[in-house]
Amino acid sequence: MGCFGFLKAMMFLFNGVIFLAGAVILGVGIWVKVDSGSILNFLQNIQGAPGELGQVLNVGYLLIAVGAVLLILGFLGCCGAIRESRCMLLLGYNVIAL
Repeated sequence: MGCFGFLKAMMFLFNGVIFLAGAVILGVGIWVKVDSGSILNFLQNIQGAPGELGQVLNVGYLLIAVGAVLLILGFLGCCGAIRESRCMLLLGYNVIAL
């Protein structure tokens, strides 16, 4: 039982990291689409930043989509690991395989 408990905790931890990364990416994508002026000012204040860094404004919808997918996969993985639900785990990891 000790080994399975460790694996369960590690699965929860890794899926939690995926969940948090998805939330951050989703937040940045929404920020880029809603308030592009403030992000441009933020990027211009960075010393030594290349001029092409402003192109990040063009990928707002992509960031929202990737963030939402990671958020859902991380949630399914965390819930599947805690509840030991094979269905949730397989659903989350089969979507990744696509």
